[in-house]
Amino acid sequence: MSGVIQPAVRSLISELNNLIGNEIVVKLVDGTTYTGKLVGLDLSERLTLHLVLENARNQEGRSFYKVFVNGSRISEIIFESRPVFDPEEFSRYLMTKLNIPPTSIRVIKEVHAVYVYDKFKITENGVEGSGALANKLYSVLQEYLELKKRGAQIQT
Repeated sequence: MSGVIQPAVRSLISELNNLIGNEIVVKLVDGTTYTGKLVGLDLSERLTLHLVLENARNQEGRSFYKVFVNGSRISEIIFESRPVFDPEEFSRYLMTKLNIPPTSIRVIKEVHAVYVYDKFKITENGVEGSGALANKLYSVLQEYLELKKRGAQIQT
């Protein structure tokens, strides 16, 4: 690859990074299956993907504190549940709820984040920043996540 990351590889890395912290299923070439929280990954120069799962269990129900999976053994990586947080939708929800001008909100899809006034970063994990507006953004985020978890239609 001569030191340049191709767009498709960059997209793959971005997608995998977005799975960190979520429960995934990893199927190996020998048929073994592990389900656990993805806590780490490494994509070597040879494009071999290595994963670390936490609180994992195999198809027989045996539990493991951590499982380090060699990339050459991976057959499939499955993310079964759809993410609750949609940064595009949340940005529109924010504009509606707080009357924030569109020019003051940026969505960075690669990191599943929304930036407000280039001072506050919002992800499904919370709000980075402090002050009264950060508290209000956090309240709106919690409201949005609660609506999404209930399956409610988001009004934007």
